[in-house]
Amino acid sequence: MNKLYLLIITLIVCSASSAQKAPFVYKNIIEDEKGICLVVSGRKVYADKPDDSFKFIDLYGNPKGHQLGIDLDFKHPRLNGILYYGFINYNGAKMPQTVFFRKSAKIKGGKSSIDIKQNLSGRYDMVGWEESRKGILGYRIVLGNGAILYDGKLAFTHNELKFKPEPTLIEGPFINKLEPNSVVISFTTSKQIKASVKVNGKSYKDKNPVFHHEIKIDKLEPNTTYDYTVKIKRFKFSYQFKTAPEPGSRNKFTFAYASDSRSGLGGGERDIFGVNAYIMKRVASLAKSEGAEFVQFTGDLINGYETSKERMKLQYSNWKHSIEPFGHYIPFIAGFGNHEAYVYKFHDKYEDRYYMVDHFPFKDNSSESVFQDNFINVENGPESEDGTEYDPDTNKIDFPSYKETVFWYSYANVAMVVLNSNYWFTPLNISKTSGNRHGFVMDNQLKWFDETIKQLEANKDIDHIFITIHTPFFPNGGHVADDMWCNGNNKPRAYVNGRAYKSGIIERRDQLLDIIVNKSKKTIAILTGDEHNYSLLKISNKMNRYPQQYKHKKLKLSRQICQINNGAAGAPYYAKEITPWMKHLQNFSIQNALVLIDVDGLKVNVRVINPDTEELIDEYKLNK
Repeated sequence: MNKLYLLIITLIVCSASSAQKAPFVYKNIIEDEKGICLVVSGRKVYADKPDDSFKFIDLYGNPKGHQLGIDLDFKHPRLNGILYYGFINYNGAKMPQTVFFRKSAKIKGGKSSIDIKQNLSGRYDMVGWEESRKGILGYRIVLGNGAILYDGKLAFTHNELKFKPEPTLIEGPFINKLEPNSVVISFTTSKQIKASVKVNGKSYKDKNPVFHHEIKIDKLEPNTTYDYTVKIKRFKFSYQFKTAPEPGSRNKFTFAYASDSRSGLGGGERDIFGVNAYIMKRVASLAKSEGAEFVQFTGDLINGYETSKERMKLQYSNWKHSIEPFGHYIPFIAGFGNHEAYVYKFHDKYEDRYYMVDHFPFKDNSSESVFQDNFINVENGPESEDGTEYDPDTNKIDFPSYKETVFWYSYANVAMVVLNSNYWFTPLNISKTSGNRHGFVMDNQLKWFDETIKQLEANKDIDHIFITIHTPFFPNGGHVADDMWCNGNNKPRAYVNGRAYKSGIIERRDQLLDIIVNKSKKTIAILTGDEHNYSLLKISNKMNRYPQQYKHKKLKLSRQICQINNGAAGAPYYAKEITPWMKHLQNFSIQNALVLIDVDGLKVNVRVINPDTEELIDEYKLNK
């Protein structure tokens, strides 16, 4: 009777779902009139409600002017704390930042006020607003417990009667898609407006009023420094960028690599809502001062694992603010990690078990789409995992897009291939719901990677290929239980609509290694993260890479390859663990680190520096 009862209940539950269903690639997840739910043993377990206690855009302050200054309303009745504020001096400063005033304002019930006329005039008028009748303020929202929530900006004008808020440059400008003859300059404004960028005497304008501006500058000369000016109504912001050299250039240059900047411990700017902004600023500053032409940052930018899109957007904004003064000049190219997860979370209270899956609809409300909304990368990767043998419906799009999370780009004689080992990520109980596991590269991405390496091997302008992926092939401290090792267990793999992939995690690792090592002569290193430390591992056929009694085919490696792990950009550290390949580990450090790679024609040298102390951690040559 009990089994029959459960069967009847399950049929009722499934039939109760509405016409608008969850993606068919999931198992046991439906949508009914009450929302998204997971069916577990005939029970409906509804997704946790998102913690949308604020709308991200309201943190711009909804400013209103009056005779003395500006009132702010963050529209968050439970928000109480302190508002620190001060001017940002854009005149003459190459990397302008807020200089906080000696006084602050209280935030009560989400509201605050900045008295510009009384507090920031006379000897405290550092930007000359009394004469120019305009200025830009920076402000910081600090909660009652001392935690920093957000750093904002506020532009204003002034006449004889009152102060007036103006459209403000909220994020950027940033340098994107840097090429020998073009670049994309992006920035975000507090209002939908038409803005422009002036380069080399020519003005490039938005076609329509927008919040997020992506303006392409073209017909440029290679390896040339250009001044550029962003114009937003009455305000101008001037910086510089240098175009990439001609493809195949063998002139010396440097680029930087890091990952894992999610919030750390210690308070203050080590945790600005989801981001270790202190270390990330030091990383960006060191990269710029060391002459890096670009920074590759592969995954775990933020804490993530949020059920709220608003909180995800706030964390991404805080990350962009941390690198912003340096991003005016050089590109920071972001990759995807597991902490970029934006999820549905289900708490089965009956079994006291949690389930998580990638948020949907995938097109505009998933982990992938939120990342795509916040970063600009080249779009030359695979489309999605649609069309494989696991696709439950080849007539429609079932999977998230790979857009801007899997791609490759080049600079001079170097190619960087950016992979995504956390695509369509299901963090918990994957076999019950389906999804992709941490560290697993699915079929279409693997196929694209193989084809891309073939193209780069045939490209005469490319001497060196770097592969960057968030999860190490061979973890050494912090993720030995997962990544591409799973304590020697090959069983973890992706599931699509309850159907398990044929290849397990170690098999898939070997398929990737076969492409990198045996099918490529140019690939010089794998740049990974996830583990919050720096390490250098020399992978070769001499290295023990398999668990005991491994029943599958073992890959023979034709040459050595280096795995350079740098997940030390501010996330809480992981210590060294015991692995079968420990004796091949060349260096291991839990210091915060920035990897600087100096390329001089066919020569490649690596320097690893602590961005906080500028201590040299490691230095060596890379050989193929």
